[in-house]
Amino acid sequence: MTLRLLAIGGLGRMLAPAATHLNASSAALFLRIHDRGGEGEYRNQSRQAWLQHGARLVPTLQELIADGEFDGIVICAGKNGDDYKIFAELVPLLHKVQQGRQYFILHLSTVSTGFVKVTHQFCQRHEIQYANYPLTGGAKGALLATMLILTSGDKALFQRVQPMLLALGTPKYFGADITAAASVKLIGHLMVFHGLLGISLAANLHKNAFHLDHLDNTQVEFFDFLNQGAGGTRQWDVALRQGIELQQWSEGFSIKHAVVDIIYTAQLLIEKNIPGILTLPMMEVALLFSYLLKTQPEKEFASQAVAALIANTPKEVLEEFIKNNISLQPRKCLSNCVATLPKIIQDSVMLDINY
Repeated sequence: MTLRLLAIGGLGRMLAPAATHLNASSAALFLRIHDRGGEGEYRNQSRQAWLQHGARLVPTLQELIADGEFDGIVICAGKNGDDYKIFAELVPLLHKVQQGRQYFILHLSTVSTGFVKVTHQFCQRHEIQYANYPLTGGAKGALLATMLILTSGDKALFQRVQPMLLALGTPKYFGADITAAASVKLIGHLMVFHGLLGISLAANLHKNAFHLDHLDNTQVEFFDFLNQGAGGTRQWDVALRQGIELQQWSEGFSIKHAVVDIIYTAQLLIEKNIPGILTLPMMEVALLFSYLLKTQPEKEFASQAVAALIANTPKEVLEEFIKNNISLQPRKCLSNCVATLPKIIQDSVMLDINY
């Protein structure tokens, strides 16, 4: 049976490609898409794709829900603070029109495990099924339908939506624990950010050891070769390579999102009793991102910009900033990292969730 769905965040780069992918599938039909009015060429293209899919674009959550005749809602919007506002308004509205229907919410955003747990309880109180299925593979993976879809929670719900997920990427179920998929996503981030720090330091060491004036495309052949060895990391291929070869430091994994994901990952490390001192490299990457946001707020940066920051900033300046905010007490260090961020990103982090 074809799922009848609604979407919040449907104009973003991770969910918008579903409009095209599902045209060749009978697994799901999106009836309405919440359109918050954002401007830009990509959003306009996404609007057209959803209209061709057969969906209507609506400006409010009330119009999204309409008469209540649908099966579930897919949300792929932001981080804790962003999505909290959506759930706080949406769930009571759903409860009012429920009339015996069993709705589900598939939450595809990357959020903290604490957010998942509390939001699941909130939805349960209103008799709505909830699952967090974070995505990994970036905008390219979403466009090519090759992204990994990390799932957990109620297995019957997973089996019900699996045909739709298969049209969007590669889903994998990690068990009944509602927070398991979010944990898997953050485990992946450990690999991402340690790889990013490693390859950024390697590029700077190569620059200094071989007496280069700056990071430049003469390093591409060197790291294409060396990255095939035991120390290879995908962060060379998907991030730093385009920075060094093309001097492209803004396209890719936005540091405004990446820094929040690091905070969630560090929080999980602390909660799961990993020795606090071993969380410091993650905190240091977060502080490097924060330094970029603090000193160049008008610019957009992707994660590979860390390498350029290390190359172009006097080491005493970076050492002083990190030293002033790092701490061997992991929870204090986490709090310090959050406090260095711009207010709008602090609000997005939102570690304490209470509906």
